[in-house]
Parts: sequence; C-alpha cells; structure tokens
Amino acid sequence: MQFCELKGSGNLSAIQIIKKTGGTLEDSFLDEGFLLDKKVGVHQPKRIENAKILIANTPMDTDKIKVFGSRVRVDSMAKIAELELAEKEKMRDKVNKILKHNVNVFINR
Repeated sequence: MQFCELKGSGNLSAIQIIKKTGGTLEDSFLDEGFLLDKKVGVHQPKRIENAKILIANTPMDTDKIKVFGSRVRVDSMAKIAELELAEKEKMRDKVNKILKHNVNVFINR
C-alpha cells in the first residue's frame, strides 16, 4: 500500500514512521500528508476546511536583543522611544509580509 501512495516511485526513504508514546497498537494508522505536532492556541478552531497554510521559522515576539549581557546605551528617553518604535515597525512589516500570502493557518516556531 505504501508503494501506491508513493505514486510509483518506489522510494522507501519517502516513508517516515512517527512513533508516539501512549495508546495501543489499534490506535496506529497510516496517513498521507504532513504531520506537525503543535498545540492549537486558545480560542482557535480545531478544524479548518480548504486550509491555506504557511509554516514559518520565525519568532512572533519583538526582535529585542536576547543575548545575555547585551546592552544598548542611550542618552535620552527619546532614543528609547525611537528604539521601541523601530521594534514595532519591524514586527508590523513581518505581519504584513505574512498577510500578503492570504493564508488562513499560520504556524510558527
């Protein structure tokens, strides 16, 4: 049956077996497609028909400096406000790029 799913290629390396703890042998199944082990967010739909999916390897928090011990020196509150505004603008640009793809499911790391 797996060979039929491979559309005649016979490439066994295209078959991946995913093992999850728990359940019984009867709970096992063969599925076609892409499996992603992620939790659905609060108040998000559990099922979407005709999904247009974008999977991204990008954080969706502000891109602040996250290196331990890093410092930024500013000489006024105006400079701090300027830095915060730049962070917000960078996030807004990232969101707008995602929205241009017209997806209804967005998955990120």
